[in-house]
Formats: sequence, C-alpha cells, structure tokens
Amino acid sequence: MKSFIPTKSLLLALFLLCCGAVASAEEKSSALGNFDNSQPIEITSDRLEGDDPSGRAKFSGTVVAKQGDATIYADEVTIHYSTGKQRDIDQVVAVGNVRIVQGERTATGGKAVFFNRESKVVLTGSPKVHQGKDSVQGDEITVFLNEERSVVTGKEGGRVNAVFHPQGEKK
Repeated sequence: MKSFIPTKSLLLALFLLCCGAVASAEEKSSALGNFDNSQPIEITSDRLEGDDPSGRAKFSGTVVAKQGDATIYADEVTIHYSTGKQRDIDQVVAVGNVRIVQGERTATGGKAVFFNRESKVVLTGSPKVHQGKDSVQGDEITVFLNEERSVVTGKEGGRVNAVFHPQGEKK
C-alpha cells in the first residue's frame, strides 16, 4: 500500500486502529467497540509546545493520552490543525515507541499517523496489533475508519504475518 485542539479525535482514531486491525476469523469486531468519546481526555507529557500561527501542537517526552479505557503512549505526539475560526484537526502524528492500549487490544509501532480528511490511520515502524492471543504484523497497517476495513502490507518481497486462535472448543 505504498501505493484550542479537539484531541478527542486523536484517541478515537487510534483506538479505532486497535479495534479494526485485528478481527477474529470467525467474528468481526465492531469498529467502535464500547468506546465512549464523551469522557474527558487527559494528556501528560514532559513538554507541550504550541504554535498557533502554524497550526501545530507538539507534546513530547513520555506522552500518555488517556480517555476512558483507551491509552496512547508515545515519545512524541504532534497535532496539525487548521488555523481558521474552526480549528479542525488535519493530521495527528505519534512517533517513537508508539503503543495504543484499549482493553485486551494493543497496537505497537514506531509511528502512527491519523489522516482526518481521509479517515484513515497508518501504523508503521514494525507495526503489530494484538487482541487476546491473536496478532497481525507487517510493514504497514492501514485502517480505513469509515469502511471498517484494514490493509496490512509486507515490505517489498516481505510477507504479512497473522495468527488467529479458535474462539471456542469445537464439538
């Protein structure tokens, strides 16, 4: 497949990555799960650097963003937003030791980018998504948020690896 800031969108988008990227072979996961975006968000970091004229807010140094039971960990999170009256998020970039946790779902990688206009999230840098015992990994994991669809690609000449366990005992 090479081919003021509303940070609720950040957690929602990255949470959806966890929900959509791994689905059981027998049961499709709901894209929204039990996520409640009406809950407050708490973001902690060593530093926050805002640049309103350029439409950028950068959280750096052990960033932890929590909303409900969803948590994002990264070395740095940069939010790019429009600078007009309506400050819409254009793109959110989390880099360095990215880990997204919600319930038993965990996504890891070197970088996660949320593209708001395209409603997609791209996880790179040895990305891997776990849900329970199941896992998917490749060179790039792309989740199309409005389509409940994801694409996992391997490096050129490489392969995707997915492991799915049975949901219950067979009779």
